[in-house]
Amino acid sequence: MHEPPQLTASVIKQTLLTHYGLSVQTLNFLPIGNDSATFVYRAFAADDKSYFLKIRSRRGFKASSVLIPSFLFDQGLAHMLRPLPTRTQALWVEVNKFVFILYPFLETHTAYDAGLSDEAWIELGKTLRQIHASPLTAELQTIVPREAYIPWRREALDKLEPIINRNDLIDSAQLALQAFWRERQTEIRTLIERSDHLASQLRQRTLSEVLCHADIHTWNVLVDESQQLWIVDWDEGMLAPKERDLMFVIGGIANGLVSPHQTQCFLQGYGASEIDLRTLTYYRYAWAVQEMGAYAEEVFFSPESSEAARLEAVTQFNSIFAPGNIASIAFDSRIDNLNGPT
Repeated sequence: MHEPPQLTASVIKQTLLTHYGLSVQTLNFLPIGNDSATFVYRAFAADDKSYFLKIRSRRGFKASSVLIPSFLFDQGLAHMLRPLPTRTQALWVEVNKFVFILYPFLETHTAYDAGLSDEAWIELGKTLRQIHASPLTAELQTIVPREAYIPWRREALDKLEPIINRNDLIDSAQLALQAFWRERQTEIRTLIERSDHLASQLRQRTLSEVLCHADIHTWNVLVDESQQLWIVDWDEGMLAPKERDLMFVIGGIANGLVSPHQTQCFLQGYGASEIDLRTLTYYRYAWAVQEMGAYAEEVFFSPESSEAARLEAVTQFNSIFAPGNIASIAFDSRIDNLNGPT
């Protein structure tokens, strides 16, 4: 469940008028996405056009999330969506505790909802290979984050463990997550420990890094009415081993997201490349840890979230362990020896 940010409609409209010259007549909040720090609207302007407005908490905003797709767009890569510039040619605007990013509104569906043809999976593979082969400018190399092998929100789980053992919780969402955590404690602890262990191994290796989207599942690939693909949501973009992206299409991160045949089509487009299974396995465990940390943080450490939103976060936390989802995908990963050579 997603809720609007702590911004009035009048502030949003005035910001768009001041910085983009847009007179917005209607502003519709779109309760989509899993990121509690990101909010999106469809804005209908007096110019008879509609726009997609992304509002991001300044605390979680990375300039690279805007600069990377803009750079790739300027390099002529297909399927990239560039933000609209402000009156001063900036690609975003900071307002209070938030960052505004404006795009043209496209009539699209997610690839998850619309599905992708074999040809589209091949095209997605080709495009990702182009992204991975794109050399960054010297400026971008200083801005784009590098893989540190620490899952996002990993620290939230360390903060949570002492709380889970308390017997004085009264909040309904916290009690529900506490009960589930205690029931699945062995699996939770195994996911965290294996993620940490594999991360330690990978830090000792010299791995080739490429530009990665780092969140390229089928919810972040859009399909328009002409079947054109659009790769969106670069908030996690980074320099990392290619397996950071390939995880999403080799096995996937949830039940039913990608079939073996679709993986084959994607790899046909991507081209020959040696896959490091240890690195791929790390990213599966790390994704499970990241998801646990994000949902646990909303339940226990986000007082601004409503009860309904926190209960939904509990549901999402539990779904990590559903059959075929990321916990089981990680546990089913096959490498010769988890504790073997690095």
